Amino acid sequence: MRQYLLIFVVLIASNLFAQQESPTLFAQCVFVIADEIELLQVETQIKEHPNVQLVRLDHNTQRAFILTKDIEHLTEQELKSWFNTYSESVRCVQIGVYGIDEIDLYPFENCQQ
Repeated sequence: MRQYLLIFVVLIASNLFAQQESPTLFAQCVFVIADEIELLQVETQIKEHPNVQLVRLDHNTQRAFILTKDIEHLTEQELKSWFNTYSESVRCVQIGVYGIDEIDLYPFENCQQ
């Protein structure tokens, strides 16, 4: 009987813990930042955002890939705001749950934005 009670308690505790964890979201997009020094400054600013785990901005392809932490939702507007003065240049945004949703391959063949 004690074994069943212990298993029950462990299952409930692990279920509660799992419900409190936020998923890792991914976001990717293309942008226009011609100056490489400006791009590095924007990348640094995004890295310092408390909800960003990883950020890669590629100067050659003008493509961004970001992984989040400690948030459950990310909107396109929120993502664009992370690019500050370059937010209007951000397009072809894809946001999903990392490890679950399929990540579109570059160069975003079906991008309508």
